[in-house]
Amino acid sequence: MTLLPCIVFVISGIVSIDYLPPPDGIGSEILPLNSRSYGMGGVCAGVPDSTGFSMLNPAASAWTLAGGICLGGRYSEGDVKAWDNQLDFPTVSAFVPLPGGIVLSGTIDGRSRIDSELQMAVGDDYTGKFSWTGGLVETYTGLSVRTSDWLAFSVGGRCSFGNILSDVTLTQTAMITPTSDSSVYRDDARFRMAWGGVFGILLNTDRFGLGFSISTDRKGTLDVNRDFLSTSGSDSSSSSGIYYLPGEISVGISFRPTERLLIGADIYSRKVMNILDSRTAHGDVYSVGAELYAGNGISVRSGFSYMDGLWRDGASTFTAGAGYSFSEGRAGVDIAAGYQYWREDHFREETVLSISLWATEKWLGE
Repeated sequence: MTLLPCIVFVISGIVSIDYLPPPDGIGSEILPLNSRSYGMGGVCAGVPDSTGFSMLNPAASAWTLAGGICLGGRYSEGDVKAWDNQLDFPTVSAFVPLPGGIVLSGTIDGRSRIDSELQMAVGDDYTGKFSWTGGLVETYTGLSVRTSDWLAFSVGGRCSFGNILSDVTLTQTAMITPTSDSSVYRDDARFRMAWGGVFGILLNTDRFGLGFSISTDRKGTLDVNRDFLSTSGSDSSSSSGIYYLPGEISVGISFRPTERLLIGADIYSRKVMNILDSRTAHGDVYSVGAELYAGNGISVRSGFSYMDGLWRDGASTFTAGAGYSFSEGRAGVDIAAGYQYWREDHFREETVLSISLWATEKWLGE
């Protein structure tokens, strides 16, 4: 589905160029997981969390007892150019408990990144070198409410926005006029805020946890601005359209066979996404993981996930991690590492290091 009307430019009066969307749509995506969840293979929807935030089920934050902040980052090496040897957009989450079991929460997190190039013939007389960079970011603002010791609900808003820059150099391959040689232009595709609702529920007892969260479909305005410069002068143009992001569902279950051991499983599901002339298939992510409290504030974790469809069909991910809380739970650090492999046109792999730092208001003293 084409989301943009064509933007047509006459280059030196010779050739017309439409806006060319990036071949990978909005780029390579990642799930919005904090380091604790990532270390458990992505398990989070059915696990209460008193120090972090889960976009996949915000109701988990209802068990937060003190206000605080969590900072996270992710470093990757592998066969995805957009992420290779790169840090992702830093994750920032904040929590404010209120009377009546209400917890206000908000977060901002990177979701996709693109870094790709393409060289192709343009008309009969030009060769175009295209490059795309940018990506999308997501935010959440909402509240969770504990209606009892074992049941919590959440309601909030989820927003996506970002931009993708396309730099293009057109080189003349056939003599047209004595002064015509090359032309350069930039398309700035700006994804304005696309809002949607997020609703979650989490049932949690000493031994058992069950969570569910749904995000609605979202749509926003997509503006494309073109700046053009050539040997014959400069010009600019703009156009607008609508882009759509599909809804998501997360379901999770957890079990504590002993007080120190947590075992969990999650299913994440999303519908087909069509954006910028690129189609991402519907699909699911299945995750299993465990967390063991070893004592003295130390927890160790391990997990596995499998992606069926979506942006890396057939991807398998193995993760491991650890967490440490100090000063009687006033602050702490979580770290996780993961190895993922999948096959597209050939075998691909990626290694990820994730780290989160968190602190509560108790860190400042009673």
